[in-house]
Amino acid sequence: MRRFVLAAVAVAVLGAAGGCATPAGVDKDLVDDWAMMAEAKVPEPAEGDCWNTDVSQLDDVVPTRLTQMPCEMQHMFETVHVGHFTGNEADGTLPPTEGSLAKAYAECDGAAKTYLGNAWQAGRVHLLVQTPTKAQWAGGGRFFRCDVVALRTELGTLEPRRETFKDTLKAGGELALTCGAIVGLDSNGAWDDISPASCTAPHDVEFVGVVNAKTTTYPSDGKTLESAFSDVCEQQLMSYIGMSASHFAKQKALLYGYWMMASQAEWKAGNRTARCYAMIDKKKISRSLKGAGNIAI
Repeated sequence: MRRFVLAAVAVAVLGAAGGCATPAGVDKDLVDDWAMMAEAKVPEPAEGDCWNTDVSQLDDVVPTRLTQMPCEMQHMFETVHVGHFTGNEADGTLPPTEGSLAKAYAECDGAAKTYLGNAWQAGRVHLLVQTPTKAQWAGGGRFFRCDVVALRTELGTLEPRRETFKDTLKAGGELALTCGAIVGLDSNGAWDDISPASCTAPHDVEFVGVVNAKTTTYPSDGKTLESAFSDVCEQQLMSYIGMSASHFAKQKALLYGYWMMASQAEWKAGNRTARCYAMIDKKKISRSLKGAGNIAI
């Protein structure tokens, strides 16, 4: 390529030395008619982009280590929405941190519901809000990315996919929470995980809905966790089954449990939800409890 350019320049010089006349319509100014180059802009992600990571647990995910890849290949994350920081949030010298992401988180939460077909908390899914890197921010990037990732179980193991997340939480969707089996239940009522199962197969746990905490204070121990979610989960269970409080009080095998959805950083950003479950002690059933009414279990 360099040799070709030099040859072209040589021909141009020889032509000028030969005294050739300027063609009609040429003003001898070689640059005034060139279009100005567009200002450099930080590339932005787009809805539907897919990403991969080299870790297997949700708690170990580092946003800057996600690698974009074709969606037909195995991937972990999918972008459901791209928003933009404005006003004071866009004026800082660094990207906003968790405590300043409430607006972005609310926008992502709503966009994820539209993309997935239901609230993301109602599926084996987790939502992450990704801000630009420091370099992207310095280059003028003011976007935020709303990504979802599939989970094998509540414990946070990532589930690789080759299919889109779109509409996977609609009724009957492949990632929608339904029934399962309790893992690691101890004598104090604490449990480690839930493995998914069909509601027509023997199971001892069923997802009954998502609730918001009764407090804005992050639950830092068992007592504050109970204060935040116990009453609202009990109400959610009875509403789901259609069971009266007096009838529920007589049940010996029917209990409720909850799984808080947020880390402390996510709690600051506005995620203050828990998944609520009907849990059956020391027995299994092979039907859904939804709308069952005042039955004995």
